Amino acid sequence: MKKLPIAILILVVIALFGFADYFVNLPGGIKNPLPSLPNKTQVQVPDVADYPNITKQVLEQSGLISTYSIEKRTRSTELFESFNLSDLANIGIFKNELIRVDGKAQLPVYVYEIHGPAGQGNVTYLNVKLAMVDQLGSSVGINETGSYGFNSLFYNDEKNPAIGYLLTQVGDIVFGFKYSKDSKEAFDFIASLINNYMSQVSK
Repeated sequence: MKKLPIAILILVVIALFGFADYFVNLPGGIKNPLPSLPNKTQVQVPDVADYPNITKQVLEQSGLISTYSIEKRTRSTELFESFNLSDLANIGIFKNELIRVDGKAQLPVYVYEIHGPAGQGNVTYLNVKLAMVDQLGSSVGINETGSYGFNSLFYNDEKNPAIGYLLTQVGDIVFGFKYSKDSKEAFDFIASLINNYMSQVSK
């Protein structure tokens, strides 16, 4: 009876040796398993849906939508169609074209939303300002003011003296506004938009 378990043990040992010999004699020996590479589909690329439409939120929550409405919203890499911001990392830029609800003939108000990393609104504002200065070749035409939002500046374009340009930072968002200097109503609307968003951010 004892011979049977010993015979089985011997057969198992022989089988193990044969199994090991098979792998040792493979070309290149036993292959190490390759590390699994991340699937390209797993890389999260920010989409338009990842950036909320702050302009629309402010218009709706403050009642300003009774004055202006968003005619069109587009993704962009530029500010005021004059400054290329494509080299700035981790930002999303959207251009909102706002028109008067009553249909009166007037130039649209353009609102540029520059979404930067959370908690780095000041850095995003500074990076945009430096990009403007760099592309202008100097700070000529840029008038820094602290009157609107947390940080703000006016840009004066000598080629378009009738058009006003305002850059302001509120929280994590940097806004650019392009408007007609002839319209006090348009600028008052912009100031209201900034103040309403500031009150929302401060809550």
